[in-house]
Amino acid sequence: MSCLTVPVGWCGAAAGAGRAPNGAAAAARLPPAPCRRAFQAAGRGPHASRPQQHRIWRQRAAASEQRGGGLSSEEQDRLCEKLAAFLREDLPHLFDDQGIDASRYDDAVVFEDPITYYTNIKGYLFNIAFLKRVFQPNFVLHDVRRTGPLELTTRWTMDMSLAVGPQGSPLRRLWDPRLTFTGTSIMGINPATGKFNRHTDTWDAVQQQGYFSLEAFVHMLSQVADLRRGPGAAGGEYAVLKKRRSYEVRSYPGPPAGAVWGGASCSGKGSAAAHVSGTGGGPAVFAVGSFGGEAGPRQAEAAVQQLRQALAADGLQPASGDWLLLAATADDAGSPLLRRNEVLIQLQGFQLW
Repeated sequence: MSCLTVPVGWCGAAAGAGRAPNGAAAAARLPPAPCRRAFQAAGRGPHASRPQQHRIWRQRAAASEQRGGGLSSEEQDRLCEKLAAFLREDLPHLFDDQGIDASRYDDAVVFEDPITYYTNIKGYLFNIAFLKRVFQPNFVLHDVRRTGPLELTTRWTMDMSLAVGPQGSPLRRLWDPRLTFTGTSIMGINPATGKFNRHTDTWDAVQQQGYFSLEAFVHMLSQVADLRRGPGAAGGEYAVLKKRRSYEVRSYPGPPAGAVWGGASCSGKGSAAAHVSGTGGGPAVFAVGSFGGEAGPRQAEAAVQQLRQALAADGLQPASGDWLLLAATADDAGSPLLRRNEVLIQLQGFQLW
């Protein structure tokens, strides 16, 4: 049984063992001084905060899952296959009217992402309802993989727009924030119930994972406060596969029609599509950086250089020395200060995992 569902007393004694009557109960529940000091030093003692305590329980549960929880390997395989199929069917309904099937989660499921922390299914569902009320979220499930004996990991993209007013309203014309997050959800399975007992999200855009991440909070606020408008229809349709702190990786059905070639290895003549490697006009994956203001050659070259440095740091390989420019126009934002221009570098051999 998962450690999340089996209370354990101090120093390994069963919870409630050796309770003293009346006012002596509190003192009797404390361990001997040496043992108490050891637990407090580890953040497990009576003075540990609730997040610390739940983090310890989650670690114990994870250790139990890694051992298989007493299930045979065949039983583990069947359980993981069943729940992986469930996630593929259920998660696309995360934010629609149908919603997720909460019966597949333990009542004491622990949910954690870099800025949110809940310790039961009610908090988990409240978080989903809150996002639906405040934002207009769209969730895309890319894949589900087994990453441990009793652990599944999903990879996803979530786009959200803040409902600041009706379309076309003065406020929305000025401020229409759109937030994008990509990452993984690590789903632990309770072998005793066959349900999920932990859900831990990671974000691709931050290094500091785990609650509470100031880096993640600032990352979220930076998207909320971004007043810039990017290329409109000229930018074409795309799907965000991964969002890093300074760039995105996008899949386009073809080269954006409004893109202008800006590479240094060609003559500069011809359409942008002519400089996209090996797609035949079909789908292509690009890393996309951005910069504000006028879309002049010097500014674009500087943005490309920054993007190349970020790609090198992340071990991603450009397909060529070429790049494309998508410039915001006066139709997108009247003031150049409110324009978000984009530079695109096609990637070679990009892997989502």
